[in-house]
Amino acid sequence: MRVFTEPTIDIAKNTCAGCGKEFEQPALISSFGIILGRFCDECIDKEDRKQKAIENKRKEKNKMEWLEKIGVKKGYEKATLENYIPGTVTQQEALIACKELLNGDITKLLLLGSNGVGKTHLACALTKIMSGRLITAYEMFALYRSCFSGQNSEIDLLHKFKTYPLLVIDEFGRTKGSEAEENFLSAILDARHSDGLPTMIISNLILKRNCVFYKADEKSCEKRKCKNCIEMWLTSDLISRLKENSKIICIEGEDYRRRNNEK
Repeated sequence: MRVFTEPTIDIAKNTCAGCGKEFEQPALISSFGIILGRFCDECIDKEDRKQKAIENKRKEKNKMEWLEKIGVKKGYEKATLENYIPGTVTQQEALIACKELLNGDITKLLLLGSNGVGKTHLACALTKIMSGRLITAYEMFALYRSCFSGQNSEIDLLHKFKTYPLLVIDEFGRTKGSEAEENFLSAILDARHSDGLPTMIISNLILKRNCVFYKADEKSCEKRKCKNCIEMWLTSDLISRLKENSKIICIEGEDYRRRNNEK
């Protein structure tokens, strides 16, 4: 009859399976024999660091793939609302409006202004927080045109764009869309408006006080064919949709990226 005894711990010599060095380690001694570890502390630490590095690399790869999928541009991986530093009144207004969009106080936001004032930083920050989709107007319309050759389904595309938790359309007004493309955009905005889903448009175009967002008369930009005014790139249907539960901000200020890089 086998007699079982209480296990004890003692110091035993062992040979590391990793580096081959002899080392001492605590050993569990029981009726079943002596239980020893296979590696010395140095090799265990080295293996832990290796596995952590592999796991960190995997996480970083997954993060970059996710950022690419949602359209966040390279260089804006660390953009947040918290690290956006407004330098002008309108930049502060833009930051507040982004928080209102995030909280559901508004459902549409147009950020206008020249390059470098921080529009893309804010857009990327919101896209990450809300797991949305950031896409340029050119890319959106190119995807739409691919439906004509059967590469994509118009219904599938419409469903995607109208159901993103947040849709950000960048570089709006860089190229003039066709009537069919404008109708596609209108259908997207109409569906998102009906479902209360937030939409953000960012553009280098400007907004003037005598434009149709404020009043339509003989002095409006529409009458004068102002190519730099965003109203010239919107149909009356789109203007109507974008005016509801929205904010439109023209951001003014020095180059945001250069200002913050110099700090």
